[in-house]
Order: sequence, then structure tokens, then C-alpha cells
Amino acid sequence: MLFITAILIPLLAAAVAASALPKRQPATWQSPFAGTIVSPVENQAMSFGGGFPFEYDVSSWCEPAFAPFSVWLTTGAAPPTFGNVTAAGALADGAFAFEFGKFVVSRFGLPQQGVPPPPSLTMPTVDKLVAAVAPDAKFFLTVIEEFDSCPGDIAVEYSLTSVPLSVPLSV
Repeated sequence: MLFITAILIPLLAAAVAASALPKRQPATWQSPFAGTIVSPVENQAMSFGGGFPFEYDVSSWCEPAFAPFSVWLTTGAAPPTFGNVTAAGALADGAFAFEFGKFVVSRFGLPQQGVPPPPSLTMPTVDKLVAAVAPDAKFFLTVIEEFDSCPGDIAVEYSLTSVPLSVPLSV
């Protein structure tokens, strides 16, 4: 009985101390291999509320069976940087003006999983933007692609790519 008490008390104390340690934040890993925004093309003119062609070629560097990616409308002097990507693979609040959604490309003849990418997207109307837009704002179509279980024992990696758009603020 004394032996069990001598082992159990220090073990319990260690468990309590470990539970009080701060939780480690999940790491956000940047993939060096981004896909390509085929359309819209750089500086393509578009208007709020209007449709535009959309095509994104996923990166195939680690041969995923499914290639999920999310599409965003961002605004600012420059496109977002990887520092704006959260551990969940989204753009941080304040780093985007509109989220078009998350899409999945199924590869190798596998059945579709998730929402397939549409052939076109619709620009939101100004009242649907979640961020205030300065009169001289530049707009970017931004894509974050997710890579699951790629080589290097990294659970999830993300790539970030953007294309500038020509969007006048008059509606």
C-alpha cells in the first residue's frame, strides 16, 4: 500500500502540473507549390454583382486524391501574405472582403467529394463586402489550397496565390 501511495501521489502531481501548461498553437505550414489561377486573368475588368469566368489549376506536387481550396476577394495595397492564413486554412478576419467558398477537385477518377469548383463566380455587391473598402482600394482574387498528408510528415500545408482585378468602386 505504501508503494502504491509513493508512486501514485507524484504521478498525480505531474498530471495536474502538465494540465496547467499552456496549449501549443497548431502550426500553419506554407507549401512552396501553389496552383495557378487561370481565370480571371490579371487586371481583368469586372463589376460588382457581375459574373466572371473562374478556373484554378490545382498543384499536384504531392499527388493528393482530393484537392480542396478556398476562394476569397481581398482588398488592400497588396495581396494578402501567408501571415494572414490561419491554422484552419482560412484568411484571418479583416484580411478579406468576401469569401466565395470552399471547393474540391477530385482526381484520378475518384467520385466527387465536396463542392466542385464552378466555371464562374459572381462578384458580390458592395453591400455584401465584410470589410470597409477605401476609394483607392485594389482588389485581388485569392486562393488558398490545402495539402493533406504530403511527404515530410506535415499533416496539413497551405499555399496562397492571388491575381489582381480591375474593379471600379462605382456601382
